[in-house]
Amino acid sequence: MGNRRSVVESDFYTKLKKLDVQEGKNDKLFADYVARVCEKHDRVILSFLQMQGLARPNAEGSRKKIWHNVHL
Repeated sequence: MGNRRSVVESDFYTKLKKLDVQEGKNDKLFADYVARVCEKHDRVILSFLQMQGLARPNAEGSRKKIWHNVHL
């Protein structure tokens, strides 16, 4: 993760190069990394909304409309 918790693509590729990761694996590693960061961000946002009483846990894991156009 980069500045203010964003994913900085150039930094990620620079670090992979320093670790001598094969060029062909870089894009898949970056895509997997972005997906994991997004999952973690979703979890944090949902936890915050639950603490505020704006969302309830959903056992099915599907997205749930909590108000207007906001979906979890």
